[in-house]
Amino acid sequence: MVLSKFIKDSGRSVRADDRLAGFSADLRFDRLPAEVIAHTKLAILDTIGVALAGSATKEGCDEVLAYLAAENGSGRASVWPSGVLLRPGQAALANAVLARALDYDDILEFPQIHVSVCVVPAALALAQSRSAPVDGRRLIAAVAAGCEVQSRLAASLKPYFGEGLPTMLSSQVFGYFSAAAASGNMLGLSCDTMRSAFGLALMQAAGTEEMVVHAAESFGKSLYAGLSNQGGVQSALMAHHGILAKGEPLEGRAGLFAAYYGARYDADVLVSDLGTRFLSLERCVKAMPGTLVSHAFAEAALQLTRDNSLRQADIARVRLDVGPWGNVMCEPASLRRRPTSASAAMNSIPFIVAKAIANGPRRARRFSGRGANQAEALAIAARIDHVLRQDLARPLGLEPGLVTLTLNDGRGLNMRVDTPLGHPSRPLSPEGTVANSAPMSVSLRTLWNRPG
Repeated sequence: MVLSKFIKDSGRSVRADDRLAGFSADLRFDRLPAEVIAHTKLAILDTIGVALAGSATKEGCDEVLAYLAAENGSGRASVWPSGVLLRPGQAALANAVLARALDYDDILEFPQIHVSVCVVPAALALAQSRSAPVDGRRLIAAVAAGCEVQSRLAASLKPYFGEGLPTMLSSQVFGYFSAAAASGNMLGLSCDTMRSAFGLALMQAAGTEEMVVHAAESFGKSLYAGLSNQGGVQSALMAHHGILAKGEPLEGRAGLFAAYYGARYDADVLVSDLGTRFLSLERCVKAMPGTLVSHAFAEAALQLTRDNSLRQADIARVRLDVGPWGNVMCEPASLRRRPTSASAAMNSIPFIVAKAIANGPRRARRFSGRGANQAEALAIAARIDHVLRQDLARPLGLEPGLVTLTLNDGRGLNMRVDTPLGHPSRPLSPEGTVANSAPMSVSLRTLWNRPG
């Protein structure tokens, strides 16, 4: 059984704090189902791949790397693209920023909370920093533990998430706990010590949508997972050295849910079938960069242009029929059609659709510099309008993408995509994921095909 004897106390009601701490500390490779092992390997490779692809992005990444260089950190954990060695928290910060640079990392359908990017950089940084070599099985178990904690926390909000964009940035907030879970598993923390790691994670956990979605000029979209990875590593290391913070960080009177979510959460889903059913298997592995809600629209537009052999000059207007969540990513229209930053571009359905039409799926990755100012994409974006339709709302799922192209010859073409490629109902193959996410796909494919 996955859960330790620490939480097997029939004489009292054991809260989610203790159960998740016990699960995170005790999870080992030989207790993982085969599909979780395969999915975790894929998550590790996908995260590395999107970080390598993101390393070419100049907005935010160079500044973070310059900041870390100025800190004069030295250690054993590497920045993946460059091989520069840093202390584990610093390396986790750097690699997570790179992995978020294109908004290409995996995500849950609803609530739209990122998973692997909040876990993999922390686990790999600590694995590299250990004095004794860490084998792949231990790494997989640590990543699986962290991803499941992130997914359970996300699922607990599902009944109360509502429509539109929330105030709290739950990917970042929860990421402190998931990174601490993976880091603590890697360090071999006891269940009791993992409780302190979670308590220390609460003391750092923060993050709202302001700098990520609403700010016109901000590196927040690439930065937030870096902060939670760094904080999770620090929480686990502090607990490892005896720093105490044992309480009820999730369900306490001033715990995470009471403080940030008005005590509105599903307590049962946090622990139901914990260790036997893995909610982390429900992740979407993205087939293209940018916010997930844009992918159905971009896929529909691409399909229409391919099926009808259209050139950009053939398209007079583009209409997007959007639900409430998609509407947030279309307004204000002036910003979404001509984004002022890479973060704004990655959050814009009109701009991502325009980039897809102008470049195709593989060449639409650049969101900063010349990519953000590409004349062809901006010309298409200027011809895109959107219509809010409440009937397209999906309070507990991903909204569909409806695209109508009006051609210069007067014809109208339309297509609806309910779930984009990479959704669990339309999964990418491992080979497809490797080829899709990484500029160094040959190297990653070799890693994927290694046994163990």
